[in-house]
Amino acid sequence: MSASVEHPGHHGPPTFGRAGVVGAGIAGLAAAIALRRAGWDVEVFERSQFKNEIGAAITVTPNAAMVLRRWGFDMEKAMAMLNQSMILRLAADPSVILDQQEYPDGDGVLKYGVWSFHRVDLHRGLRDLATATANSVVSGTPVQIRLGCKIEGIDCEAGVLHVSDSRTIHKDLLVLADGAHSDLISKFTGHPCEARRNNKSIYRWLVPMDVVLAEADMGQFYHRERSGFVGWLDPDTQALLVTYTCRGGKVLNIALVHDTQPGRAKEKEWHSQVSTKEVLATATNFHPSLKKIVSMPTEDGINVHHVVTRSPLSSFVRGRTVVVGDAAHVMMPSHAAGAGIAIESAASLEVLFRRVNGKDDPTVRHRLGLFDKLRVPRCNLTLLVSNSHMGRLQEPGVVDEIRKFYRGPLPTPGALPYSKPWMDVLFNHDEFWAAEELLTEEGVKAEDQTA
Repeated sequence: MSASVEHPGHHGPPTFGRAGVVGAGIAGLAAAIALRRAGWDVEVFERSQFKNEIGAAITVTPNAAMVLRRWGFDMEKAMAMLNQSMILRLAADPSVILDQQEYPDGDGVLKYGVWSFHRVDLHRGLRDLATATANSVVSGTPVQIRLGCKIEGIDCEAGVLHVSDSRTIHKDLLVLADGAHSDLISKFTGHPCEARRNNKSIYRWLVPMDVVLAEADMGQFYHRERSGFVGWLDPDTQALLVTYTCRGGKVLNIALVHDTQPGRAKEKEWHSQVSTKEVLATATNFHPSLKKIVSMPTEDGINVHHVVTRSPLSSFVRGRTVVVGDAAHVMMPSHAAGAGIAIESAASLEVLFRRVNGKDDPTVRHRLGLFDKLRVPRCNLTLLVSNSHMGRLQEPGVVDEIRKFYRGPLPTPGALPYSKPWMDVLFNHDEFWAAEELLTEEGVKAEDQTA
């Protein structure tokens, strides 16, 4: 195992328990920050020499932006862009508007904002919060990040990790956050549970915004009062081109969701570089002005990401282990909810495990049971609707499947992903409050969560 460790020193107040987090992506780092704030000693195990986040940019929705704000996340340093609108046009004729939404900051449910980040910037900001020396912004003992540390096996009941160098590591709580292609999820469930390819793929690339604005045909779509999502849909092929800015408005993130191209469905790799010719073939029905964006200079070429899915889990808990993020619920980006749900789950861990004695086995397991009670409905609702056709509810059986886990309100079947009805359901949620309320129902006084 590599001896690489990223932390500024391991000094701080006495901790209540020892937690091990497998994976240093967004979900893993968020869980580590939450447990650190809850008073736990946290160690993160990352197989790479540092996490190479897949995907050019990412959106953080208000339910998660609220969590980041409470943690003291520095939006300005991360060059986050506030998205306040969405416009969807017809790909063949961009003058035709199919849908348009405005959601200014501070308006009701969206008061915490919809934010867009370059993934690297969001990841770096979370890493800084995890490992920073305790101060007025971040409390608790700095998280230790072990790089080049591959976890080969896991004993969920006992809280034991088996490292590739034949060592075993014992923890009071384990968090499995090793992503959509988790090596350990089948060991967690006790049966084969690998993610499987569906018929969707996404071309992703980044273009300097000054290049886009210099091209009159494309630049006209971004001269808007409120920044936000700009997209085009081809109803015949269901190809969807979505764009938004990141890095302080200097970079345009571009994603083209499409049916997986012939010959790629059986490929083992799920992320690879492609030619502009292949992308243009997918966008054959798009207006000529839109096709120009394919040939613009990119940050790192054009990559294709093959979307994978996994059936909903009925529980995210086993023994002393909890699974979060894409390892638990990998989803399509139709509602831009994947990162938000993962950060929400971290907020739940923070409340439920604040000042909990890690050696108190009955309490640890009981709090994990409460985590399931909170998160299974929320996560599986978001998973199932995100993975439904175009992020809607028309597809037969989707509502019935959702109702196996979630009994709350749903929009009408025709509601579009970023329409207000879906925003109210998915983003109008305070996980800190939900967890505190559940503890109150259980007769437990929730600790102050402002630390």
